[in-house]
Amino acid sequence: MYNQYESATTLGIPERWERVLCYALGWVSGLVLLIIEQRNHNVRRHAAQSIIVFSAISILGWLLSLFSHIWVIGLAFGILGWAVGVAGFGLWILLMVMAYLRPSFTLPFGRTYERMLG
Repeated sequence: MYNQYESATTLGIPERWERVLCYALGWVSGLVLLIIEQRNHNVRRHAAQSIIVFSAISILGWLLSLFSHIWVIGLAFGILGWAVGVAGFGLWILLMVMAYLRPSFTLPFGRTYERMLG
């Protein structure tokens, strides 16, 4: 049932699809799968990566939208917020595709979330 790149999961669906689901709803789905999935290390790693990446993008977007209401510099922060939104959307698509194709894919910022998983 499982090939050499996939192992059993807690939910019983193929690992490949659980990895994609980690990114489906941003940090929320990552948090849910990090809590639920206890058997598969690849899924837990993708869930942790989803939490870190999309919570950082969410916080940055929130801060930029907050500063975009300032009269003098609001336009610059609005443009930056738009750019973060577009980059976040592109990253969301990239991460889902790479999670489907490669189980060991991680972003270049390192494996800082490995310590979070224990």
